[in-house]
Amino acid sequence: MNDIVKPFMKKPSRIIHHIRESLKLGLFLAMLASCQTETKAEDVSGEYYDWTKTKQPERPWVLPYHQTLVMKIFLAEKQANDGCNVYLTFEQALDVIKRLDTITLGIPKIVYLVGWQHNGHDSKYPDWSVVNPRLKRAQDATAVDSLKWLMAEVYKYHTTVSLHINMFDAYADSPLWDTYLKSDIMAKDSNGQLIKGEVQGPKGQDPRIDTQSYYISYAKEWETGLAQKRINGLLAMLPIQKAGTIHIDAFHIYRPIPHAYPQEKYPDLPKSDKRISPYLNIPVEKETEAQRKIYRYFRDKGIDVTSEGTQFLRPDAHVGLQPMAWVYEAPAGGIPPSLYCGTLMRAEPEIVKDPVKLPGLVESFCRDVVPWYYDNNTTAPKGSQPLRAGDDPCYPALWREKTLVAYSAMGYEFKTWRLPPGWEGVKRVTVSEIRPDGLKQLNVLDVKDGAITMSLTKQQGVIIEPLEKTKK
Repeated sequence: MNDIVKPFMKKPSRIIHHIRESLKLGLFLAMLASCQTETKAEDVSGEYYDWTKTKQPERPWVLPYHQTLVMKIFLAEKQANDGCNVYLTFEQALDVIKRLDTITLGIPKIVYLVGWQHNGHDSKYPDWSVVNPRLKRAQDATAVDSLKWLMAEVYKYHTTVSLHINMFDAYADSPLWDTYLKSDIMAKDSNGQLIKGEVQGPKGQDPRIDTQSYYISYAKEWETGLAQKRINGLLAMLPIQKAGTIHIDAFHIYRPIPHAYPQEKYPDLPKSDKRISPYLNIPVEKETEAQRKIYRYFRDKGIDVTSEGTQFLRPDAHVGLQPMAWVYEAPAGGIPPSLYCGTLMRAEPEIVKDPVKLPGLVESFCRDVVPWYYDNNTTAPKGSQPLRAGDDPCYPALWREKTLVAYSAMGYEFKTWRLPPGWEGVKRVTVSEIRPDGLKQLNVLDVKDGAITMSLTKQQGVIIEPLEKTKK
C-alpha cells in the first residue's frame, strides 16, 4: 500500500477532512478566478495604444477578420407610431444565411443584424433591452428566444451572427430618455439646450419623436456607469460573448451636424468646436479616452468591437483596438490586414433588393472576396501560376481543400488555367456553377500538363475541384 495512503486508512475521518479542505480550496480558487475576470470600470484604461511598436493588436482578436467575410442583414425599419416595416424575420434571415453560405462556399462569415431591436433600425436608442417582437418565430415564447435560436443555428453554416448597435444616438421615445436626460448625459449647447442631431427617417418628412436624434457624451455615460450597465444588460440577454464580436455604428466623436456637412449649411455651428457637448465642456481627448474604455470593456468580456469607419468624424482610428471597419480607409501606411481591415462584400443592399436571388453577390464573391482572402493569407503555399487573364480571375479558395473559383463578366471560350501547387496528382476536375440555390455541375475536364482549358458564359462564376473529391 502507498505510504501516503496508509495514514488516511487508519483514520477515515482524515480522508473526509482532506476532501473538505480540497473542496474549499477549489471553491476559493474558482471564486478568485471569477473576481479576476470581472472587469471594474475604474480598472479600464483610456490610454492610447501605440500599434507601431509591434504592428499587432493590443490583445489578439477573437476572430480573424482579414480571413472572414463580414456582412449585414437589414431586418426591420421603424415607422411612425411605433410601427415597423419588416424586411426579414429571424427565420427568414436564416434562409438568407444558408443561401449566402452556398454562394460563398462555406467561407467563414460574420453577419451583423440591423433593426433587431424595438421596432426596427435606429429605434429607441440608447435602449437595447427589447428584441423586436415582430421578428420572432411563431413557436417561440419571445423574440429573445428566436434571436438566440438564430445565433445558435447559424454556426452550422460557417457563420457568426451578432448585432449592429449604436452608442452615440438617442431618441426622446426611448425608455432610457428620462434617465439619460436627468443624468446630464445628453449633448447640449453652451446655453444648456439639447443639440439636435440628424433626422433618422424618410427624407423630406418632418422630424418625429422617433426620428429626431440627439447625441450622447461617451465620457459622461461612462462616468455615471450607465454605459457599463447597458453593455452588461445586453450581454446578459443574448449570447454576444459566444459570438465574440459586435458592431457599433456611428462611433463618432465629432457631431455629424455640422462636421459631416459644408460649414455654410450650418453657419451658426462652427466646426472649430469639436466637443460633443459644449455645455458639459468635456474635451475631445476625454471623449476619445471613453471610447477606448468601451473597446477594452467589451474585449475584457471576450468581444471584439468593429465599427462604421476608421477616422470618419473622430480623431483616433483606434488601430489595435478595432479590428475591422465597415468603410475602411487606411489611417496610416504599413498596417497589415490582420491588424485592421475592411470587407469587400457587404451584401446588405443586395439582400434587401432580393433575399432569394441575391443579385450581384456571386460576381462580388468571385471577383472581390476570393482574391481578397487569397491576398490576405500569408501561410498557404501559392505558387506562381497566373491568377487573372484580363478581367477574368481564377483563384484558389484557400479555406477549402483543392478548390478554385473562376468568374467572367463577358464570358470566354477555351481559356487555359494552370493549376496551383498541391494539384500535381489530379487527372480530372469537375466544374460547377455557383448559384444561391446550390451548385450545378456543368462538366468534367481533363487535366493536361498541369492545366485545364474551359469556357464560361457571361456573368458566370464556377467552382473547380478534383473529380475524386466531388465523388466522396
